[in-house]
Amino acid sequence: MRVEVAVPEIEVMRSDRSRTDLRLRYCCYAALVVVLAIFAVVRIRLRNMPLERDEGEYAYAGQLMLQGDPPYHLAYNMKLPGTYAAYAVMMAAFGQTVAGIRIGMLIVLLGNTLLVFFLGRRLFGILSGTVAAAFYTILANRLSTVSLDGHATHFIVLMALAGVTLLLDAIETQRTIALFGSGLFFGLAFLMKQHGILFAAFGFFFWAWSERKREANWRRLVSSGSVLAVGMILPFLLTCLIIWYAGVFRQFWFWTVSYGAVYEKELKFSEGWKSFRAMVPFFARPVNIWLTAGFGLTALFWNRRAREQKVFILSLALFSFLAVCPGLWFRQHYFLVLLPAVALLAGLGISAPYEYLQERNASKAVALIPIALFALLYLSALRGQRKYLFRMDPLHVHRAMYSGDGFPEAMAVGDYIRGHSSSQDRVAVLGSEPEIYFYAHRRSATGYIYTYPLMENQKFALRMQSDMIHEIEDTQPKIVVFVDTLSWNWKPNWDASEPHMNIFMWIRSYLDAHYDLIAEVPIEGATSNLWGSPCRYYIFQRR
Repeated sequence: MRVEVAVPEIEVMRSDRSRTDLRLRYCCYAALVVVLAIFAVVRIRLRNMPLERDEGEYAYAGQLMLQGDPPYHLAYNMKLPGTYAAYAVMMAAFGQTVAGIRIGMLIVLLGNTLLVFFLGRRLFGILSGTVAAAFYTILANRLSTVSLDGHATHFIVLMALAGVTLLLDAIETQRTIALFGSGLFFGLAFLMKQHGILFAAFGFFFWAWSERKREANWRRLVSSGSVLAVGMILPFLLTCLIIWYAGVFRQFWFWTVSYGAVYEKELKFSEGWKSFRAMVPFFARPVNIWLTAGFGLTALFWNRRAREQKVFILSLALFSFLAVCPGLWFRQHYFLVLLPAVALLAGLGISAPYEYLQERNASKAVALIPIALFALLYLSALRGQRKYLFRMDPLHVHRAMYSGDGFPEAMAVGDYIRGHSSSQDRVAVLGSEPEIYFYAHRRSATGYIYTYPLMENQKFALRMQSDMIHEIEDTQPKIVVFVDTLSWNWKPNWDASEPHMNIFMWIRSYLDAHYDLIAEVPIEGATSNLWGSPCRYYIFQRR
């Protein structure tokens, strides 16, 4: 009789637990849909927000690629060309417009969010995955990290998360094709920007640790490791081959390797540390999400599933942080590569206490406290940004991020050039505003679409100035735009005798000899000018 009585009780308990899990699953999927919908509404509403200069670089290089022109021919930069290709794909799909780029970025960021969800669900359960995805959408929609823009770091995250997802599948199933695919995605993360190599390092480290834990023999380790390594290296090798075939390998190697190495050594550690401390108030918000992630770290000591994934989550967080650090240039958008690890830990910070209460058969009201806390934190974070996300128009949101940089005015300059030149005319922008070339749909007279390197304290700077001068004089562009702001990155305390300032003497004499001033566009909020107040875009036409 005791057995007959006990069996129905056990069945009832299992049935109750099953129904609870089913309800949780449905609620999580519903919450995920709502979160993605909010995210999409915000991004679509802000789709006409002007491009900043990095986006302008990617858009212009992508535009050239769609015209059959290879990277590093008319657009020099030390970044690898993966993001250029990604922009070309987005513009081919959605149009060569600002809105087309923004819609493409929406697809990329929805992909990032879903990959965060899948990772969190796989590691710590569906509740953790949902919370992580929701928090990621908040972190990836903030003004202070300029995450509303289409930076290369978003593409690094997309490729790295895809690589991590496939890596976990390869470790579990021992499928060679999954391991190779994982390596390909890690290689593509590096191709998006050099910082991505840290995720490749993470992938190889975690795979090696997993295989040693499995006590695999050395022959299998070498064989599988070779497959993963080949996948990681292949995208870069194919890129080198394509660029060599296009005839621009010398420029590519100089900018991405020779100059890139010099640039990464430009800052001293003390300067980098000062920069990092200045950035902390920008990226470590909303504070409640970061505190939840910190609590998620403690779960590594008292939650079973968290303990099982301790090496994974800690190493992912470590390598994600290291991916922020190359060169010690702690710019706001560099911290975007850290967001998935923070979101996963925050998801664990909610799901671990929920599981703890469930395991101890707490009442439904008590067990739901962590979920209620998550909803409160999410809505609070959303409310804190409501002004920017739901009320302000795209132009004012952009000005809130980039006060005085002149990016909205660059749209007017590009439109003006497009209306006063033909598609065959060449244009030179004397300043670091490559977005003007994109808006104008005109090719540059020089590959120096940024003038920052010309002002830097590095051994190639003066040679770069000379090269830029020769390229412009040889091309004789119909339109020249001089950007009279810190777009040049010159130092206000420099005087005319500073060697780096010689190029401004050439600009004066060259424009006076061959060009007429046809338009000026004042730059709202800009300071530190050379030619006159307020700061302006000066547009010249060749006589």
